[in-house]
Amino acid sequence: MSDVAIAVLSVGALFVFVISGVHIGFALIVTSLVGMIFITGSVDIALNLLVATAYSGVRDYVFAVVPLFILMGAFMTNCRAAESLFSAVNFLFKKLRGGLAIATVYANAIFAAVTGVSVASAAVFSTIAFPQMERYGYSKRLALGSVAGSSVLGMLIPPSLLMILYGILTQVSIGAMFIAGIVPGVLLALMYSIGIMVIGYLRPATVGVTPSAVAAPRPVAVAATSTSTGADTTVASEASEGEALDGGVDELREADVHLPVGGERKELTFGAAVVGSIPIAALVLLVIGGIWGGIFSPTEASAVGAIGALAIAPFMGMDWRRFFNSFKQTAISTGAILFLLIAAQAYSRMLASSGLVARVGRFINGLEVSDFVIIVLFVLILVVMGAVLDSSSIILLAVPLMYPSIQLLGVDPIWFGIVLIVAVEIGLLTPPFGMVPFAMSAVLGNRAAVDDIFIGSLPFLIIMALFLAILIAFPVLSTWLPGLL
Repeated sequence: MSDVAIAVLSVGALFVFVISGVHIGFALIVTSLVGMIFITGSVDIALNLLVATAYSGVRDYVFAVVPLFILMGAFMTNCRAAESLFSAVNFLFKKLRGGLAIATVYANAIFAAVTGVSVASAAVFSTIAFPQMERYGYSKRLALGSVAGSSVLGMLIPPSLLMILYGILTQVSIGAMFIAGIVPGVLLALMYSIGIMVIGYLRPATVGVTPSAVAAPRPVAVAATSTSTGADTTVASEASEGEALDGGVDELREADVHLPVGGERKELTFGAAVVGSIPIAALVLLVIGGIWGGIFSPTEASAVGAIGALAIAPFMGMDWRRFFNSFKQTAISTGAILFLLIAAQAYSRMLASSGLVARVGRFINGLEVSDFVIIVLFVLILVVMGAVLDSSSIILLAVPLMYPSIQLLGVDPIWFGIVLIVAVEIGLLTPPFGMVPFAMSAVLGNRAAVDDIFIGSLPFLIIMALFLAILIAFPVLSTWLPGLL
């Protein structure tokens, strides 16, 4: 059997393992090890290559960016940062039709700059924004859809863990990827807000504009598990090794989201909302502005961000228990991610050694079709994969096979990285196994069925598809800012 045939079989075996529920890291390690044994004809050589990959794969200085950005996000999700941010943004949009849903989009976009994880944003804003929209008579499906749709901004607006993973696997500058995501992220948030306003004018009842809307808003009880003091709610979630990056609901199991329980939510004054949001905005500007201005490298910016979040969080409700939980979440998520990276690099080496990657690249390069057709084909494959796999698994599976072909085609790797991430994020909202709706359903319990979340996300999926088409047609949207560096 040829080396290429062995690699093809290993790819098929990998997909079988993943779809059948085997942890992606273990599936990658097993298939790469067995493949190398058959390719080299020696168990010792295959084991030595695996050991060398484990040693050299994550020892580089750049890998410090992973735990530090995760720690920054953990500090922010374990305090009242999201609630203060949502209150402040709501003041800006409350007079617009659909203002609460629009505020959810922009608050989620800003919050994404300190978490970088879509599922985390979805879980947090499910307990903050959804009850408010229910209270003011919004359609349940629109309320759920606005939370789910805007949560995907977590992987597009820097610092994004998917961007970090893509940069590590492809050796593309992580700082350039961060900067490249700013314009597309802002554009997608703007398209979401326009879509919400259009829905609000076409179907006013969906945004609470009815004859009864002039009456006082009805209070709702927030269904959650209260803490021992009765003042806070707890979103149960703990990161598991099998779901790094997006992490499913498990990534928030120890995160406490602060909300009043069992009554009407107290409205903040404008001054209090602004003051509460200033530290978060300052942290975002410090991290992203430092990278853009050349003051920090991405790794240094992650350290600055973690220290800044630590300085802010105690003043926004983080106690000692949540402080230690933040480190626990970071340790679990970091261990899972680094294990996945080692496994992915071992798998990439096996594919490269077999000659399959070069063969696929030559085949694609020899096709008598335009580069555009090949990119669209890759995008369709990524969206289909997103409907059944989590985003980290898709990156680990797809990048080693697709990226060499992208290099041969001469496509800008930064632009392709943004396109890839958007396509993967579409998959997070796509039935039957999109992770964001399931994460929200787990957090909200019987208050929101998965079917309602998927249906509510449909307008946002359509907007994302349109946005992806614009991004493919106009690469300058993702290459302009990095070109200024």
